[in-house]
Amino acid sequence: MGDDDPDHGLRYELAAVVGAPMLLTALARALPGARVVSLAVPDLGLVPVIPEMANEITPAALCALDAESLPGGSTDAAERRAYLLTGPESGFTVLRPGLAALIEAASAEGVLAYVEADYVGREGVQAAAVWRRGHLSIGPLLLGRREEFVPADAPLNLALRTLGVAASGRSDEFTVAGLGRHRRTADWS
Repeated sequence: MGDDDPDHGLRYELAAVVGAPMLLTALARALPGARVVSLAVPDLGLVPVIPEMANEITPAALCALDAESLPGGSTDAAERRAYLLTGPESGFTVLRPGLAALIEAASAEGVLAYVEADYVGREGVQAAAVWRRGHLSIGPLLLGRREEFVPADAPLNLALRTLGVAASGRSDEFTVAGLGRHRRTADWS
């Protein structure tokens, strides 16, 4: 990063769907401009999500995943996505109801997590949610700016643990998965 970088490389931000490449490939086909990136753990990848991408989810994208056959196609599920997952208390800033519905549909055959983090130095927030077989099973989990960071309880680590990532020695799940490889979501593309 150059001299024009006001945070001097201290910023870390990520918004991504994480899971098995097979599930992510189906999701990426329905998400304009998305691509699957392999992580450091076998059979685990991520789809980086920039805000413009999240804002462009259309009903046609959901049709590509046969979302109408899922329990998440109900009015109640749509309201949950709108308020619980994308409301101000969720901790998510990039996640939109359409993207949450797309993740829900893509998780029909397995487990997917959606994670967000935004840090400058040691101060920041992170949030995560996990879908299993078309249902929200964990979250949204939020670690706020003023809360103590405990690696074992951090939302991103809990989500990764649900996906089968195990901490190893002094490396937490975040480090083992290789999520520190890039400092910005756009750099994963």
